[in-house]
Amino acid sequence: MNEQEIILDFVSQFLTKNQLPVHRFALPCEDAVRFDQGLRQDILRTEGLEDSVNRFLQELKPEKLYSVTDDYLCSYLGLRIPDSDELFLCGPFTCERMQGERLKQLMEDLKIPKELHDSFRDYYLDVAYVAVPLVLTSLFTLLAERLFGADQYELIETTFQELRQLPGLYDNYFRIEDKPFLSVQMIEARYQTEDELLSAVQKGNEKKALEIFTRQSSHIMPDRLNSRLRDQMDYCITLNTLLRKSAELAGVHPIHIDSLSNQNVKAIESLTSTEQCAAFRKECIQNYCRLVRRYTLGNYSALTQKVLTYISTDIDADLSLKSFSELLSVNASYLSTLFKKEVGVPLTEYVNRSRIRHAQGLLLSTDLPTKTIAQQCGIPDIYYFSRLFKRITGTTPKAYRESRNSNKYQDL
Repeated sequence: MNEQEIILDFVSQFLTKNQLPVHRFALPCEDAVRFDQGLRQDILRTEGLEDSVNRFLQELKPEKLYSVTDDYLCSYLGLRIPDSDELFLCGPFTCERMQGERLKQLMEDLKIPKELHDSFRDYYLDVAYVAVPLVLTSLFTLLAERLFGADQYELIETTFQELRQLPGLYDNYFRIEDKPFLSVQMIEARYQTEDELLSAVQKGNEKKALEIFTRQSSHIMPDRLNSRLRDQMDYCITLNTLLRKSAELAGVHPIHIDSLSNQNVKAIESLTSTEQCAAFRKECIQNYCRLVRRYTLGNYSALTQKVLTYISTDIDADLSLKSFSELLSVNASYLSTLFKKEVGVPLTEYVNRSRIRHAQGLLLSTDLPTKTIAQQCGIPDIYYFSRLFKRITGTTPKAYRESRNSNKYQDL
């Protein structure tokens, strides 16, 4: 192995150990479309990519060190290996963390379609992040000096300008041949329908939401990936994310939203057909509407919202007026008056009814002993539990459980 190969091998191993992508290839490159880890090929579905990338790489001159940053803020460092047709390239990597508001702003600036946002977020999770880019640049500067000689090379800072005008990048992504205005109209109609759906879910209007969902199903959704199933699963993830925000805007506490959302994420990953994806989207809409109707707290004061959330999430805890007043650092008399005024019943009565409602569910869905159910509902005294259950429901726990197949008794 000559000195040049030893140097290149050392740099390559250094980059690999630091989890930075490194490539060495001859031109023309047969796998040029993978140079950016699939961003343009797999996500943007850019047409004519291989030829355009190879043309760009062919124009890289000897005895020059190239520092390239593209529109997506992905960076590359590379050079032509002396006395060969090979290129030595490091990238893509980012010099700032592409997440949160920064990523959101970038997607807005580039006018990335909303349907691609989740794919973009996933993409940047896989792109290497370089906290101190100067170190990497210095490494390639030393490499250029050893390969070309000190002061015998030129540093070129450039962009992928040649790739910006490729067909199918942004404006034409959803284009219908010979009908560009129809494409715009279809996208506008789809987004309007989506807004109507989110509004219906925010109000907990299940009937209207499902009507909109049926209408939405007629809209053409673009295939973004080679796998139609993965496409449909991604749409399910996007829907779940949007409906989360609708529930939050409706005043549902995040703990309830997070529980349903996490359940949905697990369900999405188990889907095995596009038909299952369609059924999931419908069920997802129904569940979020029901979540809003059950847990919406938008009409209550912040203090009452906290009390109601604690009751719904920790039914077996100490839910007495004294406990809440100490927990929330508020006068017990004031809290009692405020709660009854806003909810319509005293705090103690609301807690009792919530506990019995929880007990009803356990009696019908489990074979747990009544004493255990009482304890799980925060009422350790089985005799008091039985009296309270009968006062509220009109029947005993035993009789209620025996009714599980008759639907004689209704939920409170």
